[in-house]
Amino acid sequence: MKDKRILILFLTIFIDLLGFGIVIPILPNLAKTLAGTSGMPFNPDVAVGVVAGSFSIIQFLFAPIFGAWSDRIGRRPIILMSVFANIIGYYLFGISANFSFLLFSRVISGFGSANISAAQAYIADITAPADRAKRMGIIGAAFGLGFVFGPPIGGWLYHHGGTDGVQWVGFFTAALCGLNFILAWFLLPESLQTKSVEKRKVSTTFKGLVTVWRVDIIGELFLINFLYIAAFSMMQVNASVLWKEKYGLTEYGIGNIFGFIGICSAIVQGGLIGIFQKKWGVRKMLLMGCPIVAVGLSIIPLANDTQTFYMVQAFAILLLAFGNGLMMPAINSLVSLNTPAESQGQMLGMLQSLGSLARAVGPIIAGGLYHYYYGLPYFSGGVLMMMALVVAVLLSRRLRSTEEDAVDKG
Repeated sequence: MKDKRILILFLTIFIDLLGFGIVIPILPNLAKTLAGTSGMPFNPDVAVGVVAGSFSIIQFLFAPIFGAWSDRIGRRPIILMSVFANIIGYYLFGISANFSFLLFSRVISGFGSANISAAQAYIADITAPADRAKRMGIIGAAFGLGFVFGPPIGGWLYHHGGTDGVQWVGFFTAALCGLNFILAWFLLPESLQTKSVEKRKVSTTFKGLVTVWRVDIIGELFLINFLYIAAFSMMQVNASVLWKEKYGLTEYGIGNIFGFIGICSAIVQGGLIGIFQKKWGVRKMLLMGCPIVAVGLSIIPLANDTQTFYMVQAFAILLLAFGNGLMMPAINSLVSLNTPAESQGQMLGMLQSLGSLARAVGPIIAGGLYHYYYGLPYFSGGVLMMMALVVAVLLSRRLRSTEEDAVDKG
């Protein structure tokens, strides 16, 4: 990465997702233990959902607010503020002694992780329209790498920390965020050349989403994004349960599978996305990604025994990684290309916020479906992706003209 600004943005998102991944091996049991000893009014098994949901809900509420603020006061202040919030959130995680404190730490971390819209808007500020999908792919690569390295690091820290394992995890992640804050403070200049002078009242998240839904092209892209993230999150929340209960995998094996997904996604989004964009264009990337993800989700529960398990899962993982690598940059790029320059932050913030809502809704639905039949979350995810494909096909002609305009301007 020749542009140091892109490198700092990559590190910001990478450390965000690394921190999220680091707590994955520890958070479920910690939440259950603290809920059971803190006299909470609900079953300890519900505690994991409450903690995970709080993180996504806060992202849902604050992502568009941060995006709109970045249009008015600049990208740099929002990014610095969110990174500082993560320092506090992970420090509090490390000293959590009861469930309420743990929940509060995840709320703060959700607040700090609502910065992706500002980072996306920063990239839009410094990138020509024709190269935007490639640059957005760098953020996707940071996502993938964060999930690759996070869980193994978290498990290692917790194991070697002994009775202080939670502190090791929290303090290590807070220190990483502190390093990121220092780098951003000294090396990340402001990218917004013309700040929005109009003092618009920031709409509430729900009101803003309803308004955006009515905007031509943008509304359809938001719907595709919601269906895609909901479908993918349905897999993520139940895959570890399926793999352990039906196929006898250990947590170590499950972590390796998720790590492999992250590696493949990072390769596609960080290295191959530029080739795909030149060969197919952003519109075709979207059209191809939908059925690829649909097939990948649907075949996950189809292995009959442990002998065929790895072959089926390997094929599914490759499809999901490839499809995910096409979908994320394509959606982000098309939303950005169809948004005025002065509203990039707010619109991308709404997109991130909708994604957070999908991550909260998807797991809830998946849990109910899994109760009736273990394959339903994956088959239903495939159906959602085919619905997304129908919307993308109907939108295709208008997307073509948008893409051609972007190439002309680039």
